[in-house]
Amino acid sequence: MIKELVIATKNQGKLLEFKELMKEIPVEIKCLADFPEVEEPVENGRTFAANARLKAMYYSSKLGLPCIADDSGLEVQALEGAPGVRSARYAGEKATDQENIDLLLYNMKFQVKRVCRFRCALCVVDEKGKVLHEVDGICEGMLLHEPLGELGFGYDPIFWSTELHKGMGEATMQEKNKISHRGKAIRKLVALWSKKK
Repeated sequence: MIKELVIATKNQGKLLEFKELMKEIPVEIKCLADFPEVEEPVENGRTFAANARLKAMYYSSKLGLPCIADDSGLEVQALEGAPGVRSARYAGEKATDQENIDLLLYNMKFQVKRVCRFRCALCVVDEKGKVLHEVDGICEGMLLHEPLGELGFGYDPIFWSTELHKGMGEATMQEKNKISHRGKAIRKLVALWSKKK
């Protein structure tokens, strides 16, 4: 039984989502901020699932601990799925959320069709490097013309949720966790975990 689990992220917003959605699982959750000496791997996978597996296996081998990694991002239909796996680096390797948003809105300024989706892939690897679970989740929406709301992170301020009927930047964490791509993926994972008890 896993007693300690590393979430392969330094993003505090993402970490809070994991902790909230996994609170029923009796496991101590740590994150990469607890291991500042470990360098990041090169994310060169062509899909979210490939990057999630790459990161989970890398950090598991480096830390000797079970690890869960996600790769997630925004896919815009009019841009043939971009930003996609480059969502966090859309405006450059060290781009801020705002820089990514600004570039995306610029690239979409003449587009009428603004269908988009958030996609998340999760991979869990044990301390020996064995893949235990791989799941995914999708959140459908529309790309807004300008930021809306003060909540969330990443592309949340410019994402209109067709399930919530509001901007993701307006949604509370509880509302977001019910419909988000990561929320759906983590719930699939929790259900698989529960079956193994």
